Amino acid sequence: MENMEKTEEKEIVENETDVIEEKTEKAKSSAMIAVGKALECVKGKVKCLKDGTCKCDNKKWIILVVAILVIAISASYGYKVYRQKVDVGSEAVKAKVEKFLSENVPPTAKTEIKDITEDGSLYKLTVVVDKQEIPVFVTRDGKKLMQAQTVMELDKAPADPAQQAQAPEEQKEIPKTDKPTVDLYVMSFCPYGNKAEDTLKPVYDLLKNKVNFNFHYIVSTSGSDIKSLHGPKEVTENEKEACVLKTYGKDKWMAIVTYVNTNCGSDGACFEVGAKTLAIDPVKVNNCVTAQGLTLMQQNEKDSNAANATGSPTMTINGVSSNAVYKYDNAEAYKQAICSGFKTAPKECQTTLTDKTATGEATPAGACTTPQQ
Repeated sequence: MENMEKTEEKEIVENETDVIEEKTEKAKSSAMIAVGKALECVKGKVKCLKDGTCKCDNKKWIILVVAILVIAISASYGYKVYRQKVDVGSEAVKAKVEKFLSENVPPTAKTEIKDITEDGSLYKLTVVVDKQEIPVFVTRDGKKLMQAQTVMELDKAPADPAQQAQAPEEQKEIPKTDKPTVDLYVMSFCPYGNKAEDTLKPVYDLLKNKVNFNFHYIVSTSGSDIKSLHGPKEVTENEKEACVLKTYGKDKWMAIVTYVNTNCGSDGACFEVGAKTLAIDPVKVNNCVTAQGLTLMQQNEKDSNAANATGSPTMTINGVSSNAVYKYDNAEAYKQAICSGFKTAPKECQTTLTDKTATGEATPAGACTTPQQ
C-alpha cells in the first residue's frame, strides 16, 4: 500500500517537472533547426529570392549561428541551475516540517523527525507523533508535504481549525427532539479526535440514558483496501475499536478508547493490556477484525460521507454539525450543546461539568482533515 501511495505522490512532482523538461526540449529542438538552416546558408546551400524570404548574407548568418548557440547553451545551463535551485536540501526541508508540526500538532503530542532520506524526486521523512511513526514525503523545493493521499502546502499559514474540519461558518440552530442523537466522527490516532473522546466521556456518562450516542471512524475504502489518514496502524486500531463497539457496546467502547488515549500514545501498542483490564477479550476482538473489519469500515465510510465528516473530530447533534466539538477539555460546553437538543431538558443537564479553559489547561482547537473528494 505504501508503495502505491509513494508512486501517486511522486507523480504529482514528476508531472510538474515533465512540463518544464518538455518546454526545454522544444526550445532546444527549435534552436537546433535554426542552427541547421543557418549552417546551410553559410555553406551557400540556400539560395535567396529577390523578395527577401530566404535572403542569405553569410556574415550575418555566421553571427546568427553564434548567437543561437549561445542562447541554446545558456538555456541548458539555466535549466541545470534551476533544477539545482529547487532542491533546498535536507536540512531546510527538515526545518520546514518541524515548523509545520509545531503549528499544526497540539502541544500535548510529542513530535520528532526520526530520519530524512532522498527518495527519487522527493525527500522521505519518518515523523514520530507520540509513539507512532508516520512516513511523509516532501518535494525537493520544500513546498509540498504529502502523507497518504493528502497534499499540504508547507509555506501556508495554519488554517483556522473550524475551516480545517469543514465546520459551518455559523452555528446552525440545533433541532429539538425528545431524545437527541449525537454522532461523533473520529480517526483513532488523531490527537484532536482523542481529545474530543476524552472531553465527551463525562458527558456520555451523565447523559447516556437520555441521549442516543453513536461513534464512527473516518476512513476510505476501495475494494478490500482500507485507508486512514495516519496509516495502516490507524486502520487496524479503527477496526479494533469498531469491533469493541459492535461486540461489547458503547460503554466498553468509551472505556477502551479513553484507556488507549491515556496509556498507549498514537500506536495502540497497549490495546490488549487495556482490553484485558476492561474485561474485553482481545482474541474475540481480533477475530471480529478478521471477519468483519472491512464491512465495518465500509459502513463507517458511508456514515461519515453522509454527514460530510472529513475532519476528526466532527460532532453532530440531531443531524447538525456543532462547533462545540472544538472546545477540548471543556466537558461543560459539550454538555450544554447536547442539552440544547432536548425539547425538555432532563435534570442531568443542570449538573455542571469540568471546564479547564478557565485555568489555561485546555488543548487549542484543531482537527485532522482529509481532502474533499
